Amino acid sequence: MTTWPDNRTQRLLGIDLPILLAPMAGAATSEMAIAVAEAGGLGSLPCALLTPEQIRAEVAHIRQHTTRPINLNFFCHQPPQFDVDRENNWKKRLEPYYHELNIDPQAPTPISNRAPFDAALCDLVAELKPEVVSFHFGLPDKTLLARVKGTGAKVISSATSVDEARWLEQEGCDAIIAQGSEAGGHSRDIS
Repeated sequence: MTTWPDNRTQRLLGIDLPILLAPMAGAATSEMAIAVAEAGGLGSLPCALLTPEQIRAEVAHIRQHTTRPINLNFFCHQPPQFDVDRENNWKKRLEPYYHELNIDPQAPTPISNRAPFDAALCDLVAELKPEVVSFHFGLPDKTLLARVKGTGAKVISSATSVDEARWLEQEGCDAIIAQGSEAGGHSRDIS
């Protein structure tokens, strides 16, 4: 096997290969994280759809099957505020499509259950001590970020623009993932 010409990522994250499992909420599993970690990459657990109890159980399962570094991934978005008028306006505008597809336009609109990173999740990170913690949609507030870094975890986050990458660097990210819109476009408004 040839040596990778630049191994800064491997040294930073404690991995053998510059391969990171994308922590895709709803798609990546603890089994995938174990397989990637055991192969020498960074296994990732997407936590945005999981409760703290589920995260704790998944990490315990991963730790039973590998001693390699793992990444816990969280979202740092601002949950949208429900606006009845806005909801009614877009439903009214799309009503012809609802009828065309035999969907009841008065049916309740599904809501997102992706929880943003908060103090309780930060407590969980301090308890579980993953080697890496990654974020999408920016970073948590400075106090929470300092607590995460205080556990010894390396912090990485995704950027979809040069300005966002610069902001992440200024805020203390250890590494930045350059992410195109074809990969989900987890962008944060940094204006």
